Amino acid sequence: MAGLARYYLVRTLESLVTYVIIIAVVFWLLYLYQPNPLILLNLNPQLTESQKEYLANLFGFNKPLWERFFIYMWDMLTFNFGISYYYVQPVNNLLIQRIPRTLLLFGGATIIAYVIGYFVGTVIAWKRGGVLDGSNVVVGLIFYNMPVYWLGMIFIFLFAFQLKLFPLANFYDPTDKILGTVLGNNPPLGLYILDILWHTALPMIVLTLISFAGTVLLMRTSMLDVLGENYIDTAIAKGLKEKEVIYNHAARNALLPLVTSFVISMAFAIGGGVLTETVFSYQGVGLLFIQALGLLDYPVVEATTIIIALLVIIFNWIADLIYAYLDPRVRVA
Repeated sequence: MAGLARYYLVRTLESLVTYVIIIAVVFWLLYLYQPNPLILLNLNPQLTESQKEYLANLFGFNKPLWERFFIYMWDMLTFNFGISYYYVQPVNNLLIQRIPRTLLLFGGATIIAYVIGYFVGTVIAWKRGGVLDGSNVVVGLIFYNMPVYWLGMIFIFLFAFQLKLFPLANFYDPTDKILGTVLGNNPPLGLYILDILWHTALPMIVLTLISFAGTVLLMRTSMLDVLGENYIDTAIAKGLKEKEVIYNHAARNALLPLVTSFVISMAFAIGGGVLTETVFSYQGVGLLFIQALGLLDYPVVEATTIIIALLVIIFNWIADLIYAYLDPRVRVA
């Protein structure tokens, strides 16, 4: 256990250092990104000199670069993301609105894909070499290599534009009609949840198909490696039931790469939303990042980038801890 505790401590320190480095890199990248906010402020003909001076003081543009850098580092480490230039409200308020939507979309799609992919990958590996195995591999490779924006546009055209089964864009709109009822500004909780699921369903289906394909292929490969082990032959020779051999002996030992992949995939529940949320105009963190970048809303860009990086670091850290606990060879290396 001493070796495991030491490994956990080292990985925690490495993660903290990585996070601090990423925060610093984001500052300098945005500082070098042109035009910077101070230039835009000075070029705005609609502002008086007193207004320009007030805004420069409010956002800290009149401070020396080194001072701005240290203030920025402290604010980012304490999650004080400042005020949005465009929305003129605390960035934290925007993130509180958007993060649950993105987590619902990508977290839901990831969980569904891994649960189904686990069972499908296990079955086709056990029945390897047949029609079911071959067809699933082909379909899995097609969806796995399919760009999410291309598949998303196809689904929008077919199911939203042509068949009108789903909304074309946005998240929740009080004027949407569902089940023949206008929800209004204060809808019943049940109808409100149905409307949220209605707006989330189409992008979630697309993400589930793409994630599911990779999960099936990963589980199938891991299962095939396990099925070649001697203890599987021993379990079969002892006369154990097929279901017991599959799930208690083979699938359980083949689950390690899938668990690691699942934890890492959860890190992109926010980070992976940029393309998908843009295609579906889904009001999440990914779309907020793209819009803020176009509007040169630097506090929002900083906040979304750092939140994405933090989630990736946290879930990679969790994956390392799980892997080290399950496989002692990792913490010895």
